[in-house]
Amino acid sequence: MKLSRSIISLITAATFLTALGLQADTIRYQARPGSKVKLDGTSTMHDWTVQSGIISGFIEFDSNFPLDTSKPSTDLKVTPKVEVTIPVSSIKSDKSLMDEVMHDAMKMKDYPKIEYALKEMKPKDRKAGDPLQFDTKGDLTIAGVKKEIDMVVTMEPIAPDKLKVTGSKTVKMTDFGIKPPAPAIGLGLIKTGDDVKVTFDWMTARKDANKTASAQ
Repeated sequence: MKLSRSIISLITAATFLTALGLQADTIRYQARPGSKVKLDGTSTMHDWTVQSGIISGFIEFDSNFPLDTSKPSTDLKVTPKVEVTIPVSSIKSDKSLMDEVMHDAMKMKDYPKIEYALKEMKPKDRKAGDPLQFDTKGDLTIAGVKKEIDMVVTMEPIAPDKLKVTGSKTVKMTDFGIKPPAPAIGLGLIKTGDDVKVTFDWMTARKDANKTASAQ
């Protein structure tokens, strides 16, 4: 009986220490200034572009995450936790009327944020020295509608504790319950195309996840 209790105590202590070790190895990269997201679309009048300089959120993974570009690709044991938000009001063109129509179409008053949460990430095959690229799947929520999207994402270490994350994806407005705007301007009726190409450069910097969790 005493031996059994000793074994149980050792297992419990080992489990506790392991948990502490895993927690200590958690790394978080917080959003930093310098980010940009751009939306490109078409209309019967001309192509259009709007953009935002605000991409909030974080990337969280363990210390074994493969960020070393000098090594070939390796499998991920755990999918990182990634959460992103973009204020709809920050997405603008250089035309106030266009912004008003766009924000109204995106139902900004009811859904003021675009949100993304990563669900799956798999490293693409690469040789040592090649960029870090991943096939990803995640939930994108726009105008209150959540859709799973797949996207190729590139991670680029740009300083000892800084990461630049880039990617692009073409989505349809109607997939998110958004009717492509067709505002009557002048004597004609402008019709907007359904497809929108989303391109982003997300700047992040490393910060202790345990200290910053309460700030999210």
